[in-house]
Amino acid sequence: MATSTDIYRTANLLIETYGEMAAVGAAIKADECLRNGNATGRAVWLRIVRAVEELTEEQPPAGVTIN
Repeated sequence: MATSTDIYRTANLLIETYGEMAAVGAAIKADECLRNGNATGRAVWLRIVRAVEELTEEQPPAGVTIN
C-alpha cells in the first residue's frame, strides 16, 4: 500500500499537471482499477482523489499572502 507521502506527492503532481481536473483524472484511474478487478489500486487512487480535494480546498487564491 502507498504511504501518505506517496499519496500527497502524486496528488501534487496531478494538480501541477492537470489543475482543476486532477481529482477527475484520479477518479477515472480508480474506475479503471475497479473495472480491472484491482481493489488495491482502486483504494490508492481514491486516497489520491481525497488528497487532491484536500489540497485544492486549502490553497489560497492567487495573489493572496498568508501570514
